[in-house]
Amino acid sequence: MLAAGLVALIILNLRFWPDFLYAKETPTSSQHGTNLGELKVQGKYIERLVLSQKDGSTKKFDKPGETIKLPVGEYRLQEVRLQGGYSCGITRPISDADWVTVAEDKPAVLNVGAPLKQGVRVERWGRFLVLNYELLGVGGEKYTRVDRSNPPTFVVYKGDRKIASGKFEYG
Repeated sequence: MLAAGLVALIILNLRFWPDFLYAKETPTSSQHGTNLGELKVQGKYIERLVLSQKDGSTKKFDKPGETIKLPVGEYRLQEVRLQGGYSCGITRPISDADWVTVAEDKPAVLNVGAPLKQGVRVERWGRFLVLNYELLGVGGEKYTRVDRSNPPTFVVYKGDRKIASGKFEYG
């Protein structure tokens, strides 16, 4: 009985613990000796942005503005979610071109988000044409819809005559 009362007291105390003792996700000043720089986000309609640093840590931002204050360092896009249910998770191998350097003296630029551009990549496999649908952001990142119940459709015409139609498959 005493142990249960002690646990309840600890939980109650933690509930009212001062907010200033918790670490903040987004840095806002250099009060702890961390030099900050600016990252300008060129895309629109971003609901969530996740950036990775070279040391493996991540920075998460919900509804970031056009400019984000970050500790000086190198960052790359890990994940982004847009309004309307579109998401992009970077899964390709990382190259030097994927990194953005945030410095104190000059704002860095990250091209990510909307407006989105639809495209179809066509490949020939013998007698077949393979159509691959792509939805690209301003930085060339590929998006997919979170809700996959209504996939994009296509229609193929030869002159004025419709010769094929269908739905794209996810994956």
